[in-house]
Amino acid sequence: MLTVTSRALQQLASLLLERAGLKITPDGYHSLRLALSTRMPAVGIEDAEEYVRRLRTAEDELRALLPLVTVGHTEFFRDPKQFRALESRILPEALARARRENRRVSIWSAGCATGEEPYSLAMVLAELGALPFEVDLWATDLNLAAVEAAKQGRFSGRRVSGIPHDRRVRFFRPVMEGYEVVSSLKDYVRFDGQNLAVPVFEKVKPESLDLILCRNVIIYFDLPTIRALMDRFLAALRPGALLLLGYSESLFKVYDRFEMVEMEGSFVYRRPVKSLSPRAPGSGPRPMTIGSLPTVGERPMDTKPRDSLSMMPSTRALQKTLEVSKQPPPAPRRTMEVPAAKAPEAAASTSPSALPTEPPRKSLEMSSASAEMPRTRTGEMPAWSLMLAPGERLNAAVRMIERGDFVSAVSTVEQLLVDEPGHLDALLTVGNLYSLTGRIVDAREAFAQAINREPLCVEARVFGGLAALQAGELDEARSELGKALFLEPSLAIGHYLMAQVHERLKDHDAARRSYRNAISQLRFPQRPLAGHYPELPDSAEAISRAARYALAALEEGPLL
Repeated sequence: MLTVTSRALQQLASLLLERAGLKITPDGYHSLRLALSTRMPAVGIEDAEEYVRRLRTAEDELRALLPLVTVGHTEFFRDPKQFRALESRILPEALARARRENRRVSIWSAGCATGEEPYSLAMVLAELGALPFEVDLWATDLNLAAVEAAKQGRFSGRRVSGIPHDRRVRFFRPVMEGYEVVSSLKDYVRFDGQNLAVPVFEKVKPESLDLILCRNVIIYFDLPTIRALMDRFLAALRPGALLLLGYSESLFKVYDRFEMVEMEGSFVYRRPVKSLSPRAPGSGPRPMTIGSLPTVGERPMDTKPRDSLSMMPSTRALQKTLEVSKQPPPAPRRTMEVPAAKAPEAAASTSPSALPTEPPRKSLEMSSASAEMPRTRTGEMPAWSLMLAPGERLNAAVRMIERGDFVSAVSTVEQLLVDEPGHLDALLTVGNLYSLTGRIVDAREAFAQAINREPLCVEARVFGGLAALQAGELDEARSELGKALFLEPSLAIGHYLMAQVHERLKDHDAARRSYRNAISQLRFPQRPLAGHYPELPDSAEAISRAARYALAALEEGPLL
């Protein structure tokens, strides 16, 4: 019998905060209990305090536990825009099609946690007039304890507080310490355990599903896993059927066999109606043409040596940024001033990180006539940017950064966050802009908001560490980067930045180890980071060059 004391939960919460930067308050201890009930039997430990002691020395087990402790962060009707699209178009059309074809509408909620998402879908289907026998709503999760909790359908008053009163009255009944889903709604959903990383979904027939929801799941997967999963999702969907990802997740430059369409202001992925050409499972995307809003391209090689290994922009560049609002409008330029940060070749050969954001809303192939957007005075947010989709607006801000117009970029991203609160890419990007312009307190707040939205967001830790390094707060930088590397040990850029911190601390042995770690981790595929930081190395070649150059400089000793 498992023994989970309050003391053990407190110890576990402290350990997660220390090692992964994951802050769990007593309100979230429910998720800790669920996670422990899954992992403790798996390792043959019945006492939770003993298990926590093991976690302090067994990093692999702590990493196995991490994805399970965030199930409490789901919610009913999460992402209102997507649910408006589900209510007004996606579910009505899928239901009508299924009825015409005399079959059930088939939906998969992949990564259902404790059931809020599938029960939200069931409520909408019931309101649309669908009967349980017309619906096959399959809800799965890797965490079997969470699945069992979902089957019970019991939620605290706080967790159902956001549901409109009429829905709460119709679909829930009061019970001790909260509410329970009524049995008639439970009839719509079948819960099951399922690992999304397995090579074959044995319980899913090809071309059998009308809709897959896999929201806020792939953010924790590496690139090969995402591509292989998308291959399996594509095969499982009927032609013309839809895939919904999380608000901050995108397949842009990751996987191109789905069509992106907009519905009620929300972007969804559709399996093409036409038959698909054969392709090797898990292969990368084909080249994509995105017309009027291209991402920033590669720059010509520049082999001119630079004097500093620092990742930070030079004092002169930073002064220019801070004073830009007082200066006359600058002439357009191709890039911002190059930080003195990189190896001689890598510094100029790398392009800014490709943002994992949405392609343009109309089509992947847009008229080149719109490629040149009108510019405004420095510091003003262009009026045309308000008409763009969120991903397009963020790409526009990136181009402002590349011109050196940080003030306009900040204004554009801040307005995007007013219109789209919680947009992960925007939060990360604006945090980076704040840190680069000396607003370190605002930068911390932006990264804290990103972590609040996605508790295991590696990028928030990486960029938080970079902001602290920029501000000269080396202990904080080391702590944040350490948390990022705990969450994603194979992240080469994280090891490279940690080496920069060690160099600043004059710990040259540790710096050498971290540079070597950066190089060795490049044998693993490196995913693009969400958000944008100017001139950060974003390719294996660039990181390798920078790390090897810095390592050689350290091993040769200081130059006289």
